[in-house]
Amino acid sequence: MESKIQKFLNKFNFREETKWRIGIERERFLVNHSGIVVPKAEEFLAEINDPLWTYELSACQVEDRTAPIADIGRVFMALKRNDERGHNTARNIGLALAEIEVGPPGMPTKIFPISRYRQIKQNVSPEQLIAACRVAGTHVHIGMANIKECITAYNILRKYLDYFCKLGDHSIGERLRLYKTMAQNWMPPRIKDTKNFFEIAEKNNFIEDPRNCHWLIRISIHGTVELRMFGSYRLLSEVTDYAKVAVLALLNNRFS
Repeated sequence: MESKIQKFLNKFNFREETKWRIGIERERFLVNHSGIVVPKAEEFLAEINDPLWTYELSACQVEDRTAPIADIGRVFMALKRNDERGHNTARNIGLALAEIEVGPPGMPTKIFPISRYRQIKQNVSPEQLIAACRVAGTHVHIGMANIKECITAYNILRKYLDYFCKLGDHSIGERLRLYKTMAQNWMPPRIKDTKNFFEIAEKNNFIEDPRNCHWLIRISIHGTVELRMFGSYRLLSEVTDYAKVAVLALLNNRFS
């Protein structure tokens, strides 16, 4: 009979062939011609009809992502292709994608209509919902071969948390302040081993769905260590720089 710990660990898709591969996720606000944030994610996603584009909690946001890629140059090109497709699609429906990391205080709090998000809305305070809708970020995934390697990488990257937070901040700390209002369990704790990871997940209520872990650095169901503290960016090259510094942090600590 499968143990509770193994059942939990089976939710994570680790693969040897994707070790060190980089995946990027970018959340963007949708705005109209007046620059006002609007809840038009359903219209945008129907128009673009692309699996590399998906929804977020806020119906005012969409997310693009890359496949796991080994070469940083190819990551940059994948992001550029997504940008071209996304900006063209937004223009086709009278909108624009905005690379801002904090939405305005009075923006709509309409959520994207899926059951998981409806449940989240029911379980958070109005203040937390507003905070969650107002933040947009850039997430960096680094593929790992197995859970033990991922725990090691995770613990190394934890040491750089403050540095990463400052590196990816373009709102004088406002995005992270709002994020911490939304995700009060934002601080990534040290993980000793797989048993300890299970115990922490049980205590923090993400045994059934690891996506409910909102640490700024987390072990992702995609078989990656995921950095979630980066905000928006002024230049596309900043996004790949986020990935570079994370990989270098691991290499400098003799992780291979």
